[in-house]
Amino acid sequence: MTKAVKWSIGVFMAIGLFFFSFGIYFIYEAMASTSWDQVEGKITNTRIAMRSSRSGNSTNYRYQYDATMTYQYQVNGITYQNNRFSLGSGDTIKGGFTEKQQAREWLKKSVYKIGRPVTVFVKPGNPEETVISSGLNWGTFVPLILGSLILGMILFWRKLVNLPQKTKTSSQDEISANQG
Repeated sequence: MTKAVKWSIGVFMAIGLFFFSFGIYFIYEAMASTSWDQVEGKITNTRIAMRSSRSGNSTNYRYQYDATMTYQYQVNGITYQNNRFSLGSGDTIKGGFTEKQQAREWLKKSVYKIGRPVTVFVKPGNPEETVISSGLNWGTFVPLILGSLILGMILFWRKLVNLPQKTKTSSQDEISANQG
């Protein structure tokens, strides 16, 4: 194995370990968020955010629309504002709408209205770190899964590279020995 290949494996291994470790921490934080301090907050804004993506060299963009909100809350008499909905989904309440109108309709029908009270989960000792939806969701598992996949692929690839390979002469020697 060349030095460049070993270096590349080391870099990917470090990236995989980072995502795996962060994933464990992220899941722990999400589970802990269910016991964070709870205060009453108020929704101050809702909006539709647009995300664009494209695949490969394509010049065609794909647009998705997400419903987001901003809320205000008080801790020890100090007013804070945040937009994080949950650990794992960030500020997205509901996302993946292919049309802006779909997102608007969903938001109109949802419980998330400007001026409406919401329960805000506040991380103890850090009043700026909050969520509206505490606990685990699929997004909290993404870093752990990504790290596991990277590490698994590297370990599988190393196993393949280190497999003993039969050479033509060794198999011919075995045939000769069996015949003699």
